Amino acid sequence: MSASPARRTVAFVNNSRETFTPTVSGAIATCVLEVGRVALAEGFDCPVITRPADAAPHDWPDLRLLDPIRQHGATSAKALRARRRLNGWARPDQWVFAREALAELEQLRPRAVVVNNDPEVAVFLSRKLPGVRIVHWFHNLEMSSDRFRRRFAADRGIRSVAVSGYLARAVEQVYQLTPLTVTAALNGVAADRFGTERTSPLVTVGYLGRLAVEKAPDTLVAACIRVAERGTRFRLQLVGDTNFGFSGRNPFIDGVSALVAELEGLGIEVVRTGHLERAGIPGALAGSDIHVTPSRWDEPCGLTTLEGLASGQAVVGSATGGTPELLDGAGLLFPRDDIDALADVLDGLIRDPGARASWGARARARAESLTWERTWDGLVRAAGLRADGGN
Repeated sequence: MSASPARRTVAFVNNSRETFTPTVSGAIATCVLEVGRVALAEGFDCPVITRPADAAPHDWPDLRLLDPIRQHGATSAKALRARRRLNGWARPDQWVFAREALAELEQLRPRAVVVNNDPEVAVFLSRKLPGVRIVHWFHNLEMSSDRFRRRFAADRGIRSVAVSGYLARAVEQVYQLTPLTVTAALNGVAADRFGTERTSPLVTVGYLGRLAVEKAPDTLVAACIRVAERGTRFRLQLVGDTNFGFSGRNPFIDGVSALVAELEGLGIEVVRTGHLERAGIPGALAGSDIHVTPSRWDEPCGLTTLEGLASGQAVVGSATGGTPELLDGAGLLFPRDDIDALADVLDGLIRDPGARASWGARARARAESLTWERTWDGLVRAAGLRADGGN
């Protein structure tokens, strides 16, 4: 039996490749969780529709788990490309996910649906649910096929929200949307979960994130080598692994490990914690004094940068994507992949406790202004719903 129309129901459709767990899911799941908590506190019903994982999901009052992701190892890449040219869907399991999500939504009958970084799914649901307000939440520049890009641009019923102004303008350009029609709602951070007291015995440079080429931990370690060669004493802490709890070997990781060994050969202690569950991140951040986001890709609105701000550290980020907008004068920037420039910034901060304290205070103040309530308000406004559930 179908549910009665729910004026205060906003359903979240997770990315079709994402899961919803505290241990093996990425940033999108965290954003859905945190914004959903705000929505629940304001009296909305917020079912989450997602794929399952081997790990236990987040504790959520209305979690709709669809069928597991199907593997397509027997299908050649050439056949998958040909299929995409024919029907526009990126993957067969994405099409299945969209149909299963539709079935759940037809039962729920929500006022609005927030689709996460899945433009094809947003277009599909918009056409199948004409009376429902569809919001597409761009977490990064997710590229759809030309066919779906044209459909997305032509569908006047989809409201688009991006996690930064940088990403909003990029989406408009790629999808050929009218300028300034994609709204920006910066990601948030629960600053009260993070302490500002430092526990490191020696000034410590910290990194938090996946050890992946686009995140550029190699740039950070190389810059630390330059600083150590100047005779400056400090520690380096690396929090994270290759991918959400999985530690794998590849040429890039081998290169990072070689740089770490070189740094240790210069007498610098390097602490590698591996993957931590989200609950352990505030404690880990307390062990560093300078938080670095060295990304070489255009980071749209990094959660790790927000967490560094919340912990009251001096925050340093590469001047890419939405990071300058996110820091907004509360942190220091360096050019992408410029090892010497990063080394100069780090050396100055390590040697100057007053500068660290000043930048840390600015960072914390910035974090306190970037709440998940603010992010939720951006989504509500895009959906045409006020926080009281009215139009």
